[in-house]
Amino acid sequence: MPHGFRTLDAGSADRLASQIRSRTDVFYAYKKSEDIEGMEVLSALSGQPGLRSYPFVEIPLNTHLFHLDVAPIDDESMWQRFIFDTLDNVIEFLAAEKIRKFRIYVQTRRQVDSDYQLKRIVEISEGYAINGESAYIFSCANGSIEVGGFNDLRQSDIVRVSSLWTETRADI
Repeated sequence: MPHGFRTLDAGSADRLASQIRSRTDVFYAYKKSEDIEGMEVLSALSGQPGLRSYPFVEIPLNTHLFHLDVAPIDDESMWQRFIFDTLDNVIEFLAAEKIRKFRIYVQTRRQVDSDYQLKRIVEISEGYAINGESAYIFSCANGSIEVGGFNDLRQSDIVRVSSLWTETRADI
């Protein structure tokens, strides 16, 4: 698990997994748009028997997306990018795959008056509002702050912050 993330006891992990599974997924792919040409060979070469390819996915909610760049594992491999709908799914993937060298980016929500931005996350905290709601707080390399979650919390609503993870040289 990445440095700085809390470990969860079995009960907490089960509750967290249940919450994650109970929400609506953000990515949608249309079966009729599946690209099947050459997938048998690619699936066999990659060792991923259930691998599927789609030329596009729909993202119906205006929420943050997370880009995970994974460092090459040897001289013959390349950086890989994975895109996730929640930070929890990023954490789960890092732990399951035992990934140690990576960078996490947040793709901002669409705003009426601005374009999307991709920002490298250098610290992740959990922020708490006075009403008890919580949200992830992403401190970015450019000095900006993004408040995550499906609620409408803003940075000004946060009254207490607890640091969960900080990017280190070992992560990249």
